[in-house]
Amino acid sequence: MVNPDAKLQMQLSESDFRFSKRMLNFFSNVEIYTVRQLTEIPLSKFTCFRGFKNQCMAELIAFIEFEQIENYFNK
Repeated sequence: MVNPDAKLQMQLSESDFRFSKRMLNFFSNVEIYTVRQLTEIPLSKFTCFRGFKNQCMAELIAFIEFEQIENYFNK
């Protein structure tokens, strides 16, 4: 089993999930580099970011499911 803290420390670039170029650019623009930084933003707030559309949300949810980090996000 993976240490929960190790999962939060993981760099997004270390994931085996294949992000689209748009999503990688989004993360870079808002300076999100780790899973911990990603989980600090409520999912409902992502759509407030300029350029973050439904396709990006679907990709983000797919990443969350792929890495099994659902429990780290606030409801």
